[in-house]
Amino acid sequence: MRIVARELELGPREGLVCTDPKSFPWIVVLLPGLIGLLVLWMGISAMVENQRNGDAWYYALPLLLLAAAILAAAWYFLFLALTRRQPQVWVGHYRHGIVREVAGREPEAYSWDEIAGIRRCGTRVTNGITSVTTHELWVRPHEGDEIVVDDAYEGIARFIDGLDKAFTRVRLPQDSDRLKAGERIDFLGAHIDPAGLGYPEHRLDWREVGRITVEKGWVEIHRRGGGKPWTRLPVEMIENLSVFLALAARAR
Repeated sequence: MRIVARELELGPREGLVCTDPKSFPWIVVLLPGLIGLLVLWMGISAMVENQRNGDAWYYALPLLLLAAAILAAAWYFLFLALTRRQPQVWVGHYRHGIVREVAGREPEAYSWDEIAGIRRCGTRVTNGITSVTTHELWVRPHEGDEIVVDDAYEGIARFIDGLDKAFTRVRLPQDSDRLKAGERIDFLGAHIDPAGLGYPEHRLDWREVGRITVEKGWVEIHRRGGGKPWTRLPVEMIENLSVFLALAARAR
């Protein structure tokens, strides 16, 4: 990552997160395997002993079937461990861009100008006794696969905040100039233009727009003088949310 960032002149690194793949669960495979082999040995021994004593060999069949079932379970656990194991992934944001590296692959690097937009989401989950907040970030390049960072990465909350601030520092002046030039700025689920803001098939002129708030994962847009929100949009529906809020505040 460091070499690629230096080659693309992305500047110093300001944040880094990575996944922590679980170690191979050998105990889940070895323990049933050993038990299965032991039961198999007992079954074969019983079968041989029955034949020696003149009894039917199939008296040992239940032990042989049990051994086969245990060994099949061990092979199944081994298959799951090998097919579902995820490679380690590193994502770093730099002063001028972002780099993702998947173990065993070439790093992917993008400058901020090569990023179409970012979306973030924080959801509070509670079971009535305790509560936790889950985090997710989507980074969408103009070309290439979307980069998704979630709670599988350690230190995700701080990383998202830092990346959002770094991206906003670059994008806000650009979109502000576009708005002054009369362009419409799209934020995926909403848009802003010199006359007002809106979302598909609905809009408000700036003189009608009241406060805009972010509450519990929702962006609430109020009509001036109104009580209830004019509309509520999930935060993950609005790309570049910090830029959207800043431009709307200036336009109001």
